[in-house]
Amino acid sequence: PVQVKLTTTIHQDGQQENFTFSEDGNFVELNGKYYLRYVEHQNGQATPVQFCLDNQVHLHREGVMRTQLEFDQEKETVTRYRTEYGVIRLGVVTKRLEKDLDLAVPAGHLNVDYVLKTGGQEVGNYQLQLQFRA
Repeated sequence: PVQVKLTTTIHQDGQQENFTFSEDGNFVELNGKYYLRYVEHQNGQATPVQFCLDNQVHLHREGVMRTQLEFDQEKETVTRYRTEYGVIRLGVVTKRLEKDLDLAVPAGHLNVDYVLKTGGQEVGNYQLQLQFRA
């Protein structure tokens, strides 16, 4: 078991929004990969979240809108974002990816700055700061 703190800053259409979550979670190793799992609680909704902290970093959120993002500083990755209006194809451009894990504790932090694009247009800029500790 670990304590998780996640702060997300979103810059979109000249506006800025900040979200901070503190949740209980689990840090596990499966088949040589490390996973951080927790449930995010916001506005009466419980959203399962999973980070795969491997060579690349993957983020999966299973809420009303399902999100699967892959962060890779070497190349733009593509995801399909499922909304109530249908599926949107998004490009994920990772500007900064800093990850530090202490497997003995376990503890770690992750900082990701990324841009989401669709049809060649920027949808928004995002900063994600994740910390966890047993």
